[in-house]
Amino acid sequence: MRKLLLSFSTAFLLNVSVSASTTDMFQKDFKVTLDWLEQKPKSYARDFFILQYLNEDNISAEDAKTAFDMANPINSSVKKIYNKKYKTLPPEDLKCYRASITQLKNEDSKCIALGLSLDEATEISKSDLIFFISKLDAYPTLKNDLQIIASSDPFTSLVNSDLDRFFRLFFNLSKTYRIKFLNKPLSQELVDKISTDKNFERFLRYVIYENGLNNLQKSLLMAKNHKDMTSDNLFSLGINAVNNNNITIALNFFKDANNKAYLRFHKDKSLFWIYLLTKNQSYLEELAQSWDNNIYSLYAKELLDFKIDNIEYKIPLGNIKSSFNVFDPFEWMKILEDTKKNFDEQKLLKYEKLFSDENTLSHHAFILERYYKYKKQYFITPYRNIIQNLDINKQVLIYSIARQESHFIPSSISSSSAQGVMQIMPFLSADISKKLNEDYNIYEQFIPNKNIKYGSFHLDSLMKQFNNNPLFIAYAYNGGAGYAKSQLNKGLFKNKGKYEPFLSMELISFVETRDYGKKVLANYYIYNNYLDSKNKITLSTIFQSLVAPN
Repeated sequence: MRKLLLSFSTAFLLNVSVSASTTDMFQKDFKVTLDWLEQKPKSYARDFFILQYLNEDNISAEDAKTAFDMANPINSSVKKIYNKKYKTLPPEDLKCYRASITQLKNEDSKCIALGLSLDEATEISKSDLIFFISKLDAYPTLKNDLQIIASSDPFTSLVNSDLDRFFRLFFNLSKTYRIKFLNKPLSQELVDKISTDKNFERFLRYVIYENGLNNLQKSLLMAKNHKDMTSDNLFSLGINAVNNNNITIALNFFKDANNKAYLRFHKDKSLFWIYLLTKNQSYLEELAQSWDNNIYSLYAKELLDFKIDNIEYKIPLGNIKSSFNVFDPFEWMKILEDTKKNFDEQKLLKYEKLFSDENTLSHHAFILERYYKYKKQYFITPYRNIIQNLDINKQVLIYSIARQESHFIPSSISSSSAQGVMQIMPFLSADISKKLNEDYNIYEQFIPNKNIKYGSFHLDSLMKQFNNNPLFIAYAYNGGAGYAKSQLNKGLFKNKGKYEPFLSMELISFVETRDYGKKVLANYYIYNNYLDSKNKITLSTIFQSLVAPN
């Protein structure tokens, strides 16, 4: 072990004991090696370093394959970079993939099968489509798919096919094609079949959250197999029913969703919608008793003037310097694994002693929340000497987003390789470094000062683009500015309808971004009223401000 002393421009000093391998990450000449990777446990963290290895120059195909085989097979980022750099197609196959429709007409069936996508098939002439069908006897799956597209009534042909083909074509054909040819009423029999299929959740995502599929949305009102559905699917069907002005059916879906929900957050959002539809005060009172501080329970407490009694803002710490290496992602992974189960008082005492100083405040808060099963929640304000001189609204945004992103853990790595306190994606941190004219070392994103600086820079842009609206900024931070704008442009948050802004908040198409926005908004409300106690805001006021720009 040796000491690493890092001096930050804000005079924020971290003096912690770190291993030589972790220290090396901050050196300009540090490179990941196969030996180094083999010594690390299988985890998101190792996948992140595998990505860095595959991105290096002069890696042999054999070594790249060895590194690739170490990664989690479902990690799409690793698979993408490996396929791009090291997995090459035979020239004859590559020629087929790149061939135009005219060129494919002169090729054999294998080349046609490789080169003709379903989307392309929907764009070509009927005569060309029939020609390709005649050449594909050796590829019956593709041939049958093309026959459906070529039929005079693709919708009827599709619903009369098997369920696997129904879902596969529905998902793989373009949104424009779905709206033009597949937006037709479904029979009760078909609704019953698809509602018990493993693809039903994905089908709901494609139908409910997209404009232009009104006939399919109305068909989903007939879904009856509630006992076989998940709480998430039942809730989505409830939102679909509200959006189609059928309150009676919506109530049934929400009540069943609430009964089936496991997570408190999911129970609370179903309960809130039952209250919205009935205005029955007992549901609001039940919601106000929730221990989870989400926008629904907090709003209920506000309306009923209930006190929030399970939030802690500070944690008493001793003056003992922690020996924990806050920079090492693998050390943090060990803690995560160790506290998943059998988290007893003895284990808590061990970690309270380990996380004993300001540098480990965020770690301490995390293990306390996990120990109390989140029934006591910690809205701490670490890194004050980095953040305190920023505008108060920027401070509130940083804390609201960082708490949701990483619980303020500096060595945190996501499954998609986002890094640090603010969970910044590598492509974004590299771009920001260019804009700031700074040398770039990807591993410095584990240093709070650097990561928060980059996150703050990114927030400056989002605050301008979304008029300082915390919810829309949260959508953009999670899903990207382009995605957030596309959601607002499809008509969300544009009117003052009976159930707004809550209905718009439930019609964001990506479930991760949808829930992320709501959680950041709850954080924003809590942090604002703590950090800016002279200018407290109400959730009612926040909700009234959720109007998309024209």
